Amino acid sequence: MKISVDSPSKTIDLALTLSCGQVFRWLQYGHSWVGTLGNTLIKIRQRKGYLEVQPSNPILRSTISDYLRLDDDLESIISELSGDTFFRQVAYEVRGLRILRQDPWECLISYICSRNSRISMIRRVLNNMCRRFGEKVTLGQYTNYTFPGPEEILNAKPSELIGCGLRYGRRQAEEIKNAAELVHKGILDFNVLKKIPYPEAKIELTSLCRGVGSKVADCVLLFSLEKLEAFPIDVWVARAMVNLYHDYLDKRLVKRVRSNHRLSNADYERLSMFARDRFGRYAGYAQEYLYHWIRTKNC
Repeated sequence: MKISVDSPSKTIDLALTLSCGQVFRWLQYGHSWVGTLGNTLIKIRQRKGYLEVQPSNPILRSTISDYLRLDDDLESIISELSGDTFFRQVAYEVRGLRILRQDPWECLISYICSRNSRISMIRRVLNNMCRRFGEKVTLGQYTNYTFPGPEEILNAKPSELIGCGLRYGRRQAEEIKNAAELVHKGILDFNVLKKIPYPEAKIELTSLCRGVGSKVADCVLLFSLEKLEAFPIDVWVARAMVNLYHDYLDKRLVKRVRSNHRLSNADYERLSMFARDRFGRYAGYAQEYLYHWIRTKNC
C-alpha cells in the first residue's frame, strides 16, 4: 500500500513523528517503523513522496492516514504558528513533525503509566502489559502484541499489573483498573469528550479518572481527543517556554522553572493559559515542536 505525502500540506517526517515522545510502542528497524494499530501489525517506510505500508491484516488506507493526521494541513498550521517570531526558528528546525490521532483508551492508559518516568521505562511497562494481556500479532519476521482492552484490564489482578513494572505499584494498578471500569460502564465516553469544548473535556477527565491530573489530561486530549489547543507541560516544555518567553512571564514563575522546581498546579495552569493565548487553536502543535526542539538543544 502506498500513501502519497508529496504535497506541502501532507508533508511528514515519519521518524520524528513516531519517536518524539507522544507515542511509545513504535520500534525502528533500519529505515522502517513497526507498530500496532488495533489488531493489525503495521510496517511503514518513508519513501520520496509517499509512505510504503505493509499490514498484517487488510486495513483501509484511510485508517493509516487518519492515525498520522494527514488531514491536517501542516503547511498552514506552521505558517499560522510562525506569526510568533520566537516560534519561527523552532518551526524551521523541527520540520515534518505531526501530532498523531491515537486510540483514546490506549492513550489514556499510556499516560497514566507515564508519570515521572522516562520514555524507555514507559515503553517497557506498556510492552509488558501488551505481552501479558494482549493478543500476539505477526508480520513476516516481526512479532508484537495488541493493546489490551478495558475488559482484559478489568479481569487482571492488581498483582499482574504491578508485575508489568508500574512505577507506583498498587496505586497505579488501581488507577488503571478504575479507568477500565469507567470506560467499560460507559461512564467515561470518549466520543462525548471529542464533541465537547476543551475546558469541559479536561474537567471531565480529571474529575472522573483517578491518577489523571492536568498534564495527563492535556496529553490525552491533544493526542487522542481532537483538542489541538491542549498544551501539556512537562519540565522540558516549561524550560522551552521560559527560554523563549521569559520577558512575558511572571518573574517568580521563571525563577522557579530555572531552579528546576516542580510546577505547582497554579503555575501549570498559568503557563498553559499563556501558551493557548499565544499560539491559539494549534497550541498543541507548538507544544510538540517546542518539546522536541528543547530536548535536541540540550542533548
